[in-house]
Amino acid sequence: MIGAATFGMALPDELLQALPKEGEWIPYEEYWSTGVCLQCPSGCGLRIRSVMNWPVKLEGIKDYPINRGRLCPKGQSGLQVLYDPDRIRHPLKRKGKRGEGDWEKISWDEGIGLVTQKLKLLRQEGKPHGLVVMGGRYRGHMAELMARFLEAYGSPNHFGNPARGSEGILKGHFFTMGVRDFLAIHWEEVNYVLSFGASLLEASRPSLRNLWGYGFLRRGKPGIRGKLVQIEPRFSVTASKADQWIPIHPGTDGALALGIAHWMIKEKKYDHQFIERYTFGFEDWKDGDGKTHMGFKTLVLKEYSPKQVSSLTGIPEESILQIAQEFSSYRPSIAISGRGVGMQTNGTYSQMAIDSLNALVGSIDTPGGLLLQRQPPFQEWTSVQKDGVAEKGLSKPRIDGAGSLPFPFAHEVLYTLPERIQKGEPYPVEVLFLYYTNPLFSLPEPETFRTALEKIPFIVSFSPFMDETTLYSDLVLPDGTYFERWQDDHVEPGLGFPMFGLRSPAIQNPLHDIRNTGDVLIQIGKGLGGTVAKSFPWKDFQEAIRDAVRGVFLSGRGSIKAKDFDEFWSALIERGGWWDPSYPFGEWKKRFKTTSERFEFYSLTMERGLSEASTRSSKGLDQILKELKIEARGDKAFLPHFEKPRSIGEEQEYPFHLIHYKLMTTAEGRGANQPFLQEIFGPHVKERWDSWVEINPETARSMGIKDGDLLWVESKAGKIKTKARLFPGTNPKCVQIPYGQGHKAYGRWAQGRGVNPNDLLVREFDYLGGFVSHYSTRVKVYKV
Repeated sequence: MIGAATFGMALPDELLQALPKEGEWIPYEEYWSTGVCLQCPSGCGLRIRSVMNWPVKLEGIKDYPINRGRLCPKGQSGLQVLYDPDRIRHPLKRKGKRGEGDWEKISWDEGIGLVTQKLKLLRQEGKPHGLVVMGGRYRGHMAELMARFLEAYGSPNHFGNPARGSEGILKGHFFTMGVRDFLAIHWEEVNYVLSFGASLLEASRPSLRNLWGYGFLRRGKPGIRGKLVQIEPRFSVTASKADQWIPIHPGTDGALALGIAHWMIKEKKYDHQFIERYTFGFEDWKDGDGKTHMGFKTLVLKEYSPKQVSSLTGIPEESILQIAQEFSSYRPSIAISGRGVGMQTNGTYSQMAIDSLNALVGSIDTPGGLLLQRQPPFQEWTSVQKDGVAEKGLSKPRIDGAGSLPFPFAHEVLYTLPERIQKGEPYPVEVLFLYYTNPLFSLPEPETFRTALEKIPFIVSFSPFMDETTLYSDLVLPDGTYFERWQDDHVEPGLGFPMFGLRSPAIQNPLHDIRNTGDVLIQIGKGLGGTVAKSFPWKDFQEAIRDAVRGVFLSGRGSIKAKDFDEFWSALIERGGWWDPSYPFGEWKKRFKTTSERFEFYSLTMERGLSEASTRSSKGLDQILKELKIEARGDKAFLPHFEKPRSIGEEQEYPFHLIHYKLMTTAEGRGANQPFLQEIFGPHVKERWDSWVEINPETARSMGIKDGDLLWVESKAGKIKTKARLFPGTNPKCVQIPYGQGHKAYGRWAQGRGVNPNDLLVREFDYLGGFVSHYSTRVKVYKV
């Protein structure tokens, strides 16, 4: 029998009415369907048990490559997303002031009509560039559909970075390998994992694949036990399960990587064949004019001896030597990184240094190494049709200034938007679309963004939940949950080989009066008429997905064999996805998209980009480097090197470095509205439904602070009040606060619980990478 206890929460009236009364027995029908989990970026395959059309139990798909029949606690709580009693149940139009929560229920025809009319008027006025889209949790072809809408409409302003928070990792890959994606770990063969803050067992991408990989590293190969070394300031869950934890000063990961490289190069313990055949800039080299340039080897041997690196990182020389010896000897070995590296002011250069370690041992696109994710052979959609209005709008500069100084390599710079919106530079924002993003919760200095929203005349949210930013919108056109819509799901880099999943509705009719945002976009596009309408030839998003998936069927590859496309589509729904488990190792010349078509120790890609920026701006290279706040000059600027991390707040007044971290329960900034996840929020300190600040016990005693005391944590941006937890795994010069609580909206389970560390964060940038540094805030702590 199903009851409220099954879900641990209040249930919708519709479901309660369908339940049998006490002592009553009624016949019931059950069936199983498939789907793809959306609790985190992993995209695990789901088997969904439904009774009388109501999903009641989730399991993993046995042969699904990502999760192999397993499901983590977060995935198991997914039904609480579907049955959340505070979901938005129908379209809403604002009646009162923004943020008051005064809404009126409207029909879908009225809601879509309002948007279509606003967008028509904007085009008639020749201002299509005034439309801005902020997207967050894009999956599958939804990002492409939104980008298509903007291109056909005529706006260059799409903010849809799915890697937000890890941009430094991607920029490091781009400058060394020309790759704009995360790399997959070939867990089946790797022997040694050197992790620079990668939260493999908490909030990594993809989580379940890495959890499985950790287990396989330990016990998957009889007689061979792999080793995990975790390097980070905080004693995390991953650090507690590692073979060795190396505490390091915040922001000095790149220096350590270069110190390890120093020993390997000095002792000639690197892969000579890979370096000679597939890399550029290891040795000193001459350009076409005969000018000699410094190579990686020269720089590292000169500036990054273990002694020099020890003074920067706080790690003893003997530990650096031990790691270097093991990393170079226990191959296949890999070096990976996490948010603590990719979100520093020196994050790009740090990642380049870490990537260089993988090149030194030849662990790129090889068995037991890091793999470059292959994609399914989707059929491309027909080209977008653009009229003169669209062409003119697309010729306008982006509102965020991405691609120009001081962010020459950025595709988007979301964090500059508040000031630009308030000033109306380079032009006013007229309409804002919000798709699965909540900047009033997830961005540093959220009040600055709230003020900017007041300058935007019309804001539309497609959120299923009344989050902080949706509360400030003018119109809500609620999407369904991942149990109620058609959507393909492209795998996060984790397997290497191509695969994708497919969500199909697990309920015959949606639980509430909601619609798939993909369907809504297509309907709005058709309503705009002209070339915009012609760019959307499908009746709905399901048909658009089928169009793309047809290419996979025509390839004849992979896990599904069928005589025609309809049979292929039916099998795809039944299996929950498609995959082709073959992986062609060693395709370096195809995969390295750099200027030299090799792994670049000396980044010609960066050099060319800055040279072009110099030409456009009529500024010299040194002037540009100064504007990017890069200390290095000359050849060193294009090589992996250590840049001292910048922090906001004088150390004398703000003595602690703030580390905010993600737990598995709320890793994506979501999950606080699920009671199951609140119950297991902070197991390492036995906390739930609340926040805390972790302080080193010795430091706390010197300040007269006891465990459980209420404290103020204050930065130059603001202050928050929370309880103290004395945690031995805290660096004496740091304090640590978990991310995920502190909602001011988002439903009864989330609102008013704990604190949001983003209220403390100041905005400082890695200008080379074009992203905000989330680890540049210094704080002071004192008792309430």
